[in-house]
Amino acid sequence: MNVAEEIFSVGRLTRIIRDLLDDGLPMVWVEGELSNVTLHRSGHRYFTLKDAEAQIQCVMWRTRRAPAFELEEGVKVRAFGRVTVWERGGRYQLDTVSILTVGVGDLQTAFEELKRKLGAEGLFDLERKRPLPKYPRAIGIATSPTGAAVRDLVWGFAARFPPAQLYLIPVKVQGEGAARDVSRAIAAFNRSGLVDIIVIGRGGGSIEDLWAFNEEMVVRAVAASELPVVSAVGHEVDVTLSDLAADLRAPTPTAAAALVVPDRTDLKRRLSEKLTAISRSLARSLELWRERVNGLASSYGMKRVVVRIAEERRRLDDSAARLESALVKKISDLGRGVESAAQRLQALSPARVFDRGYCIAKRADETIVRSARDISSGDELDLVFKDGGAHTRVEEIHINDR
Repeated sequence: MNVAEEIFSVGRLTRIIRDLLDDGLPMVWVEGELSNVTLHRSGHRYFTLKDAEAQIQCVMWRTRRAPAFELEEGVKVRAFGRVTVWERGGRYQLDTVSILTVGVGDLQTAFEELKRKLGAEGLFDLERKRPLPKYPRAIGIATSPTGAAVRDLVWGFAARFPPAQLYLIPVKVQGEGAARDVSRAIAAFNRSGLVDIIVIGRGGGSIEDLWAFNEEMVVRAVAASELPVVSAVGHEVDVTLSDLAADLRAPTPTAAAALVVPDRTDLKRRLSEKLTAISRSLARSLELWRERVNGLASSYGMKRVVVRIAEERRRLDDSAARLESALVKKISDLGRGVESAAQRLQALSPARVFDRGYCIAKRADETIVRSARDISSGDELDLVFKDGGAHTRVEEIHINDR
């Protein structure tokens, strides 16, 4: 079998590549910008060197002489070492022997310049910070719909404070168009009237990964927002200009929920404590009033009041009896007066006149004839008696001159 037909294991092929690099590429100086700097607890230093075209991962073992400066994000350095292969990870890296600084990187320079510019405009002033609503009814989230940040945010809010509604505007959080997406999302939430607070964020990364949140348009959108904005970008060590302009900075997306909404468990506990305190206070108040009432009831003054009430009650009873007697007498007097009037009326009744032998003479039109002078010979009259009546004609009239 020739070499072209030979089948290599992954490990053997990787070792061949390593040997080729070790034999064919000498120790080199590499210049670039530091990113993803990590000091492992073992003492090894891991970092990335990058420029506008590419990046390479680097390692500086703890047995190497430590650099004379702190390895920080964005610092431009020259690293001296050998390009080798990390077999287990299957990638090449720069095994760094020594490292020198050559100045601050381009992104870090841009960061500092924009920070000074916007800071001079007052965009980062503490006086601009607004308090967050204590119990937000709805929260707007602007982040990537597929990253770990959105899962951390949604889980955190749902676990701590389920009543809060969540609205997500999916945005790019890295690369071209990310700054535009985040700025538009902030403006859209302000126009919507649906939310009380806005949370923008993403997971950790290098300075270039987080750069969208350092863009001027995003920082100005955060500062111009009428709604409070919480910035939850990267890890605790990552600080962006959006963090500085926001009303509150959360060290991580996971920590944002603890800063934005109350914990329902804590709320239940506090409410229970308040209810218990109120119940105890009411019980104490009732007991105090009971003691006061009992004290007043047994006091000399209250006993005198009871005696006075009894005396007044007897006096009222006596007055009522006198009033009742007076009313009975008045009613009796009125009854006798009514009886006398009835007798007088009965005496004047026409029926009593009829009983004495009188009758009443009426004309045809029912008018009563009261005098002999009111009639003429030939008039026809109706005579009304006690038990009947008669119709008669006047033949002759006698006038009593007296």
